[in-house]
Order: sequence, then C-alpha cells, then structure tokens
Amino acid sequence: MEKHIKLFLILLIGITITSCTTNNDIDISKYPIISTVKDLTENYDVLLDSTGKYENSSITMWFDGSSSLDYTYELLESEEYDPLFYSITIDLQLTKKDAIQSYTLGKGGFNIGNSLAGHGTIEIDSLDFGADQSYYAIRTIDGDPNGIIFIIRKGKNIYTLIVSGLNFPNHSLISDLVLPRITNLESFKLID
Repeated sequence: MEKHIKLFLILLIGITITSCTTNNDIDISKYPIISTVKDLTENYDVLLDSTGKYENSSITMWFDGSSSLDYTYELLESEEYDPLFYSITIDLQLTKKDAIQSYTLGKGGFNIGNSLAGHGTIEIDSLDFGADQSYYAIRTIDGDPNGIIFIIRKGKNIYTLIVSGLNFPNHSLISDLVLPRITNLESFKLID
C-alpha cells in the first residue's frame, strides 16, 4: 500500500511540474493588443520607466491546451518615477464553457483579493463594452481611487487589466487605449 502512495505522489508531483511551459521575455511588440508602459507615457501625463527594466512578458501553455499571454510592469517604490503596478493577461481557453468559468473565477478572485487587502471597488456598470461578459471597477484604497480592474470575455478569450497606482477618472484608459486594441479579442491568437 505504501508503494502505491509513493507512486501516486511521484506521479502527482510530475504532473504538477510538467503542467505548463512558460516562454519568458517574449517580444511584446508582436502583440499590438497589449498596451504597454510606453503607450501610457505617450498618452498620459505620467512618469514611468520605459527602459524595459521593470517590464515582464510571457506566454504560458497549460497542460489542457489553453494558453495565456502576460505583460506586467511593476515599480512601486521610486523617487524618480510614479509608482505603478500594471498587468495585462489574455487567457485563451479551449471552449466557451471554460472561458465562462475562468472569467467568473477571475472576477471573484479579484474581489476577494481586494477585500482581503483592505482595498475597495466601485463597479462601473453603465458602460457597454460589446462583450459576452465584462467587469469594470475602480480600485480604491481608504476610499480614494487608486486603479482599475477590467475583465472582458469575448468568445473563448478573456482580457484582464489590473492597474494600481494611477486613476483615470474619465475612463480614458479603457475607452482610448484598451478598447481600440481589443476589438478582435474573440479571434486573437498567439504568435510565439
């Protein structure tokens, strides 16, 4: 019996280790669907380090055949630049059912995480994004706007944007920078 347990544990560890492959530091410029820190500095009065030092990008292929494209900028403590956490993830699911579940779990997870961290959200439900599902909320710290959460699902693909450190009171980040880039989210495919 003990042999079977050991074999099962070894198999479980092997599956966990090989459950995904990640390609780091991909050329994000191949993906115009992603608005980068450079785009932010060109469109808004914000001082960010656009040298690439604080930017990461990756593609992850999951064991079930789904995949994700991730782009993150994180510089929270700096005397020279505005503090900012900026993250975009595009999840490509195999089925619409999987995408609905992933969207629902992601939205719930962000709300729980914000709550546990003592952050609030103010949901903006008055805007139509032309999606199968969407969630847009202003993140708050001590009642003051501090960022956004934007999740949108079109078909089998989900786009998630998390911003902490900047506030866009007129929703211009979404309307001017994000929405024009994700018009073809439903048919988006990875290149790398």
